Amino acid sequence: MSTFLKQYVQYQKPQVNMLIALCLPLLGAVYNFGWRAAMFVFFSMFCCWLAEYLFTRREGKPASAAALVTGALLGLICPPNVPFWQIAVGDFFCIIFAKMAFGGFGKNIFNPAMVARCFLYISFPAALAATWYVPFQGGAAGFAAYTATTKAAAVDASMFNVDSVTSATTLTAVKKLNSYRREAIAAQRNDEAEKALKAFEGISLSRLIVGNINGSMGETSSILILISMAWLLYQKILFVPLLIGPFIGILFAKLMLHFAGLETLPLVQGYLVNVFAGGTLFAAVFMVTEPISAPMNNKARWIYAMLIGFLAAVIRSLSAFNAGFMFAILLGNTFGPLIEIGCVEFEKMQKEKAA
Repeated sequence: MSTFLKQYVQYQKPQVNMLIALCLPLLGAVYNFGWRAAMFVFFSMFCCWLAEYLFTRREGKPASAAALVTGALLGLICPPNVPFWQIAVGDFFCIIFAKMAFGGFGKNIFNPAMVARCFLYISFPAALAATWYVPFQGGAAGFAAYTATTKAAAVDASMFNVDSVTSATTLTAVKKLNSYRREAIAAQRNDEAEKALKAFEGISLSRLIVGNINGSMGETSSILILISMAWLLYQKILFVPLLIGPFIGILFAKLMLHFAGLETLPLVQGYLVNVFAGGTLFAAVFMVTEPISAPMNNKARWIYAMLIGFLAAVIRSLSAFNAGFMFAILLGNTFGPLIEIGCVEFEKMQKEKAA
């Protein structure tokens, strides 16, 4: 059986460990949104494998296990109930244009899963950014159902009840509350400003950590992602600068926005909500740490990761988009080589001066 599989999938231990780590977010996705989530992720993995194998078979080689990881990542960062044909389009797009066009495994500049997510986000905004579903609650929850069917409330109708299961996604509501409070303060409408503040303070961090909330399927449960992170650290797959850097970058951005008066909600809670909501942990653990599209130099890794976190927080706060990490990672991929060149040249200069 293993010989048969080797004809079609190249064994890569780091990628296998990544797939093992992704099992926990997948279980969380099934619990929250039903067994369709598992079918969706497996289908995405198959499509990515097939797209790559159609190229590698001409050379008599199997597809890389990394293609399966890309498919799993893309499936888990999608909202529930995205049509299967749309994820297939995204899978083939990212493998062809973000991976094989650059020469295949190990040669891609951009994170393939992020490229696919961005392509789908722009091409199918209703499914990828505007439609969210209420997760199952209690008991066997999604383990006893195929898929969630109740749509979450619109942000305007639920921003003062952010902690409700049926409310809009947390970051969407927080952005609306911040804008509402900033305008109320500017117009000296103190009652409205206080109302927004109380709604924000009512957000339960424990619910965000457990993750039984609406959102992208694999990104909601912080505790499952943290356990996966511990496994990857034990396997020595993650580089610490790439893992920690985004959280430092988010902190810098939050401080800047707060002191500039662009964010009026409490700083500490605002930072924690950003960390435990909106896929931040998932992005930091599984996306920013992707070694192929990240720099090799250690100093460059710190700058690269912090830049991604900084940009993600700014995009979330000031732009019309909530997918801050998606755009931030692609921007980081774009400037990563320049950051690395700059750091390498700086280190050479330092050595020459010391000599």
